[in-house]
Amino acid sequence: MRRISIHSFAGVLAVTLIGSWIDSTTAEPISETPLTVAVLDFAASDPANPNLGREVAAALTAMLSDAQGIRLVDRQSLHQTLEEQELNLTGLVSDAQAIKIGKLVGARIIVSGRMFRLGNDLYVTAKLVGTETGLVEGVMVKDAASADTGAMVVQLSDKLAAKLRQAGPKLVAQPEAAVDPLPALRDKLAKRQLPVVAVVVREQHHASPAARQPIDPAVETEIKQLLVEARFTVIDVPQNELTGFTRDWTASNVAGWPQTVGKVEVLIAGEAFSEFASRIGNLVSCSARAELNLVRRTDARVLLVDRVTTRATDLSESIAGKKALQDAGRTAGIRILEHFAETLPATEDK
Repeated sequence: MRRISIHSFAGVLAVTLIGSWIDSTTAEPISETPLTVAVLDFAASDPANPNLGREVAAALTAMLSDAQGIRLVDRQSLHQTLEEQELNLTGLVSDAQAIKIGKLVGARIIVSGRMFRLGNDLYVTAKLVGTETGLVEGVMVKDAASADTGAMVVQLSDKLAAKLRQAGPKLVAQPEAAVDPLPALRDKLAKRQLPVVAVVVREQHHASPAARQPIDPAVETEIKQLLVEARFTVIDVPQNELTGFTRDWTASNVAGWPQTVGKVEVLIAGEAFSEFASRIGNLVSCSARAELNLVRRTDARVLLVDRVTTRATDLSESIAGKKALQDAGRTAGIRILEHFAETLPATEDK
């Protein structure tokens, strides 16, 4: 197997980029939203060049970087993330592992591959895995064992670009038209007897050392907003007093509700936290989890137990954590409204 050198790639890369520019003037755009693609190190066995697989992947990344409708994950960030997670970097990754890698680095398509000799022929194969669908496509280049490997990689990049244009939309999950469930729930709840509700959720963010600071109660705020939009009466009680009560409250302590709760009939109480997950380039990912209980005041009966886990990405860690908590609050809030719509007694006809 011939070694791929930087000099041999310089010439073919220039030809490829010029060809890509010419094609871009005539080719149809593949998508209004670019496909985020990560190219893993290829698997290649060449005693004369132990870094061959990494060189192939780096060359493909450079060649694809000018292709229309494709956004490449930065190679340095990709390696750093995968090394931190102790994941395989080569083309020998399984489809399941490729999906995991894609979710970590924010790629919708993972490209992995191999370069190997079989008899008198040399093969370079690439596999494209949709990280949201699990669907797989493949391309291959075959030549004599004495062929220029740099030229074969150029051919492979052309085939990859064409395959991404053709099959990329099929490999990624198609966005469905989002339907806001709130209007329908509000109509259902208009025919129900709505209780007076209080919401208290203790929230915190487990930050990286560079971003340690308190956060606003995003879960609680989101749930309150949904309840108000659904025409519930929401009582805003002193946070410290009710938080202490929910921490020490037990099912047998029905009479121990704070006086400031007033006319509250149902308490939505729980805990939520967000935490730093990973950093890829300038993007920061945070995860969040919320755990909630709906408790009826008259008999301390737990009406609903729910938990939600979400993830969000932003340039700021604080905003990413807050967005993750907000998403968790909205998901939990919609579930609470669905529970109320199914279980609350109907209003009396007058």
